[in-house]
Amino acid sequence: MLEQNTIAFVGSGIMAEAMIKGLLRHGLVTPGQVCASGPRPERGKQIQERYEVGTTTENVEAAKGADIVVLSTKPQVLCRVLEELTGHLNPRALVLSIVAGAPMATIRTMLGTEAVVRVMPNTPAQIGMGMSVWTATEATTEKQKEQALT
Repeated sequence: MLEQNTIAFVGSGIMAEAMIKGLLRHGLVTPGQVCASGPRPERGKQIQERYEVGTTTENVEAAKGADIVVLSTKPQVLCRVLEELTGHLNPRALVLSIVAGAPMATIRTMLGTEAVVRVMPNTPAQIGMGMSVWTATEATTEKQKEQALT
């Protein structure tokens, strides 16, 4: 389901790392399909060394052209990150947000993309034992919903 897709993680914290680890461990993607961005170069280096994925401190660099963009920032920086990404995403990209309290309408409006999925993972997801609740905008295709589920 994800084999031909590039995935950008905008934010490379604990939950993003758990998702990257799970995708790779289950063979759903290869390291070359994944790029993670974050403000701290040392964190990017850790992620790169552990999983051999691409990393950058530039959010636009990570997200530009990605098929799936995972918003995994802290809630307090989301508005700034959305402003930074505005106009730089593939309009057909699936945007998946794990940011607490982030309305899908805000994400959709600011990024100019219609396919938005909001996911609320719980902390046991960090060790692959949790569950996630999610919802999607009406414009999200069945294929994109299957990708989100994956």
